[in-house]
Amino acid sequence: MDRGRRHAPRAARGVRRITVAAVVLASLLGGVQHQAHAASTATVVDMFGRTVNDYGVKLVDWQGYLANPYVELTVKPPADARYPVTIDLKAEGTSRLMMDLPSRLTATGATKTLTFAAASEQKPFRLAIHSKRGPGQDESYTLKLNIRDASGTTTQQQLPIRVQQDEKTALQPSLPITFDYRYDTITGYFGDPDFRNAAEEAVKDWFRFFDMQPFDTVAAGAESNHLPGNDWQNSINVTNASAYNGMYVFFRGIQTPYSTGYPAANGRYSTRGGQQVAGPLHRSTAMIFEYDEANKQLFTSLADEDWYKTDIAGSVLDVHGLVMHEYGHAVAYHSDWAGMRAYVQSGGNDPDVVAYQGYPVPLDSSYHIPGDQRYWDRLSGQNGGWTHMFPTRRWMLTKLALLVAENAGWKLNRNLTPFLPPSIVTTSLPAATPGTAYSQTLQAKGGVPFYDWRVTGGSLPAGLTLDRFTGTISGTPAAPGTSTFTVQLRDYDTMSTPVTRTYQLTVGSGGGTSTNVAGSATPSASYTSPWESVAAINDGIDPPRSNDTTNPRWGTWPNTGTQWAELTWPSTQQLTSADIYFFDDNGGVRLPASWKLQYWNGSAYTDIPASYPTALNAYNHVTFDPVSTTRLRVVLQSGQASVGLLEVKANT
Repeated sequence: MDRGRRHAPRAARGVRRITVAAVVLASLLGGVQHQAHAASTATVVDMFGRTVNDYGVKLVDWQGYLANPYVELTVKPPADARYPVTIDLKAEGTSRLMMDLPSRLTATGATKTLTFAAASEQKPFRLAIHSKRGPGQDESYTLKLNIRDASGTTTQQQLPIRVQQDEKTALQPSLPITFDYRYDTITGYFGDPDFRNAAEEAVKDWFRFFDMQPFDTVAAGAESNHLPGNDWQNSINVTNASAYNGMYVFFRGIQTPYSTGYPAANGRYSTRGGQQVAGPLHRSTAMIFEYDEANKQLFTSLADEDWYKTDIAGSVLDVHGLVMHEYGHAVAYHSDWAGMRAYVQSGGNDPDVVAYQGYPVPLDSSYHIPGDQRYWDRLSGQNGGWTHMFPTRRWMLTKLALLVAENAGWKLNRNLTPFLPPSIVTTSLPAATPGTAYSQTLQAKGGVPFYDWRVTGGSLPAGLTLDRFTGTISGTPAAPGTSTFTVQLRDYDTMSTPVTRTYQLTVGSGGGTSTNVAGSATPSASYTSPWESVAAINDGIDPPRSNDTTNPRWGTWPNTGTQWAELTWPSTQQLTSADIYFFDDNGGVRLPASWKLQYWNGSAYTDIPASYPTALNAYNHVTFDPVSTTRLRVVLQSGQASVGLLEVKANT
């Protein structure tokens, strides 16, 4: 354009005007191309080859107190960009989000930068979420991509991050724990309430994952242990101040030279009913805390959104993380545990450890899982220490650490979600009607639940499709008939074996096949405990047992007497039978003393004459003469405890 301002010979001025116009036109055309280029986006692909730009990503908070699995994704840059291209990733919405190194933690999420030299390049990154302590609801966050190419053009795009919270009810330690601070006389660290709370929670986190009943009571003064002074000199002999029937923990702070934990090596072991518990399991433990006061600042917060603050140039010492790690020596990772000595002698060749990690995991001479990347927990990329796949934060308990610890004699609670293999829960599908919209979502549990659903045998009825992300079968079936097909479920774990289930789906009458219509009803109840959910009664999940600690439950504790839960439909249903699964935790919620079904006759509830079984760990099937109703109520009469339900099936 500068040339357009220069004087040209008179004979050439017409040509010049044409040239100027051409330049302006070219500039305008270039602007159109630039805008089209600016609209191009990157593609994010998961391990199954699915493009997740629209659906987004699903993470899981496994159980609230240990490191969660990460998901690996691959970024493909825009094909029509001017290279090199830089893509800034931001997992936004909570400081608990994190990405693999190199990356940063911030108060609002994690950031990471990927650089591409050509369109053919593809780069992976890993996304995870730090655990949330205590029960909670599912969460929603955002993954943002800011794309910059060599011309300076920028494009923004975003996709959702869904977080499944697996801890729906509070997970408490499996054994009562008694803490003794009488001997914290050197430093007085444990006199700080926040310090004490962080330390106690770190100890409790181990016992939250064990499945153990209380032991025989140890009388006051009957358990001996020892505690060191500074430099581990001048040890003192100590005994328990009170009687206990779980684990007794002595805490002491010292000034040098290191922190650690250990069991009581006094030859006395826990018993139950007078018989020594296998392991053998020591009766008490000690936790010794030391830190470099000159160069470290103690961090005691347990607030979920504060954890990123532990990543401040190594100047912060996280009390919870250090105690969790060091108490691991007291509870398992120590030569005084006979089972751990045997584990070390085997080179870590434990069947459960090998099945999970893929190979034996030995311990080093100080009874640590080695810090080499090969021995990082396979699904979380963490190792309970400073060095792992993600920016340093709170040291976290891992599934691998628990599997190794089991060798000391502790029994893990295999009903907790980290230990559940993937499985398809839905057992059958209701019939469809030709020409009418149909939607049913298959339910699954276990594994790493960014699930991939596929039909691998047979075919769905014409007009229906299976959503690979959600497991929803939907559409409008065209013609009557029965289709048989096999659905495969894969979870987000490269070492998992796919699971399958075969279904029959009838379009039309289907010759009188019973259909569960509970899923289309709205549930309600006389009372629901704050930590339970009445929505559990028709969520389509078949319980594994009456004491189901994994899936949502409906319970009425502490209320007793007559309680009820009911299903309400938007239109009349013709019901002929029902299947009822009772909730019984062998504690505050037990089987009902009696129960019955009622239906709404338009103006009042009417009892349904039938035989009402009361079985544990099974569906209680009730058949009755057909009733036409919009409401079905399960009325429960409690015995000596409260009552509850896990699932209700109402069949036409």
